[in-house]
Amino acid sequence: MSEKVCNAMPGRLFRSKSFIGSVAAAVLAAIVSTATGSHAQEQPDSLRWKVGGGNLVTHLTGAPTANLYTALRTVGAKLGRMDSYGWRDDKHKPTPHDFDAAMMEAYRKGITPIILLEYEGSYQELNPPQLIGSYDEWFIMGATYARRFQPGGEWAREHGISGFGASIFTAINEPDVQASIPKKDYHDALAGFADGVHSVNSMLKVVPGGFATCNSNGDPTLGGYGTAIADLLQSGQLDGIDLHTYYNARWFPLTKGRFFSAQGCFDRVKQALGITRDINFYATEFNIARDGDWTAPDLIASLFLTAIWDHLGVVGSQGRPATVLAFPWNFADTGRIEGPAYAMATHENPWAPDGRSKVMQMVLSLAGDMKFTKLDPLHQGVFELVGDQSALFVWQNRSDWTDRPGPNWTIKMPDWAKTAELWGWDGLRRTFEVKGGQALTVRELTIGETYMVRVR
Repeated sequence: MSEKVCNAMPGRLFRSKSFIGSVAAAVLAAIVSTATGSHAQEQPDSLRWKVGGGNLVTHLTGAPTANLYTALRTVGAKLGRMDSYGWRDDKHKPTPHDFDAAMMEAYRKGITPIILLEYEGSYQELNPPQLIGSYDEWFIMGATYARRFQPGGEWAREHGISGFGASIFTAINEPDVQASIPKKDYHDALAGFADGVHSVNSMLKVVPGGFATCNSNGDPTLGGYGTAIADLLQSGQLDGIDLHTYYNARWFPLTKGRFFSAQGCFDRVKQALGITRDINFYATEFNIARDGDWTAPDLIASLFLTAIWDHLGVVGSQGRPATVLAFPWNFADTGRIEGPAYAMATHENPWAPDGRSKVMQMVLSLAGDMKFTKLDPLHQGVFELVGDQSALFVWQNRSDWTDRPGPNWTIKMPDWAKTAELWGWDGLRRTFEVKGGQALTVRELTIGETYMVRVR
């Protein structure tokens, strides 16, 4: 979402904070520190390399961005969406140096950028109007920004920096909200952008800026803008689809089943667009709306734990992990910027987390360095992950999120298992002594929660 609040769609009206009961002290103490300037990606498939936030707007550095960097580092995320409103001049010429200061700040803070060239339909109404531009113009944009900011690109070489840069480039955020961009022009812009980026490096990923209307309007064609770029998704010019999933008690209630899930939207969009290629899933914005029936702090935190695993655990064909990015919105806001619905901080200067940020921190402290070994969100609602020292089992024990909701959960322990811990949205619940290779049955669970068992 841009800095302007979008009130055009009912599902977007509710960007709104709350304090929950304390998370276990062990989790709150487990802040993952990132050494300044360190960007080694030893486990690029691990969870923390899928999580981030935004916006790191390129015309602001220093004090205006401090809270977001503090939030990202505190919760243990590694990525940030770097959003520019000044990426071209009024004659449609690229201005890549707009990113230079923000790139250096991100490097020094240990956050890897995901680049977004911001364009929204209202720009066509400016005086003079700023039309979206042609294929050729966007090809130049893609090539210019990829050449400068890819790992080892012009910017990195100028500063003697290695192992840092943007490998994911996105453009044109939420075209389906205002729905004013001509669809052919939208298609041609993204085609040019993707071809320009790939002319520099075919390994870089290009993704359309996020879409809002699968959840806000129940529209899997994404206002026709998804249909417009279906050929680019099918061909692989675009790596995947970015869906902004805002769960809301009225408009997108995950409590009423997995139809109201990121996985559900992803599957319906692919079907509606006729996509047969196994595309990837991106979410540069998601959250639980503090609104209507969802205002109790404990409830919001519990729902947010389900939302996290819904986004991290999206699958493609034959259970393949499909999630590339899962970014909550908005870690840094206290409600001062866009209202209280999605604000994930309770204080600024210094930044202090609300309950949802604490839940995100807990998940990454438990599993940030782990990788998925099993995903089954469409049936049992179970995920399995493994790291160097432990394993994690996750169960979405909600009606219609699992085929077997109930009070008991039986897990076969790894051969090396010695202890197991039950975690919920509020932290550590219980500990168990276990024997490797045998089953552990966790009893007296509540239907309507997501649970995690860490095995050491």
